[in-house]
Amino acid sequence: MEDISARNLLTIMFQYLDKEKLIKENPSVTKEMIDSLIQTISNPESTTKTDYIDFRSPDVQHKKTGKFNELIIYTDGASRGNPGKAGIGVAILDKDNHVVEELCRFIGRTTNNVAEYRAMILAAQKAIEYHAKKVIFKTDSELLVRQLNGIYQVKSPNILPLYHELMALLRKIPDWEARHVFREKNARADALANRGIDSSGPN
Repeated sequence: MEDISARNLLTIMFQYLDKEKLIKENPSVTKEMIDSLIQTISNPESTTKTDYIDFRSPDVQHKKTGKFNELIIYTDGASRGNPGKAGIGVAILDKDNHVVEELCRFIGRTTNNVAEYRAMILAAQKAIEYHAKKVIFKTDSELLVRQLNGIYQVKSPNILPLYHELMALLRKIPDWEARHVFREKNARADALANRGIDSSGPN
């Protein structure tokens, strides 16, 4: 039997991966990334010190200028206890689903709904910083999406000031939309929100 090196074994394993499923379940992963990784493993001599696989946005010019025409931003707010210790998470991707930036913050003790709004406010602030002309916000909070789209009225005195703050920010973005996604499609932002809570410590 022919001996198989660890490198060759990894290459063979990658060939048996369900690429389409991997890409579908991980928006920041592309076919080109997978192919590049396989090529790097199978032929490491072709990779110099200045060549590397960057899973973040490949548009160096955009990184330098801090400007993106289009962004996809996943947001989530979490509260352990509702009200309880709360955190927010924001995952910013470019139009090709490459990660631009990820943020998580602890926001003290509050409710899930307040945390969801605080996460969206941070997302809108970052979109403005990046000078985005078009932004698709994705969240698993159906209430937040319906309120932003005018389907539900905002009546809660705790939410109303946040709603007005958020709408003022959104008016600075030329083209935006808020979409509801199921929790499993918002796993990255959910993990960031929980990381924000964990950053507060055990108490």
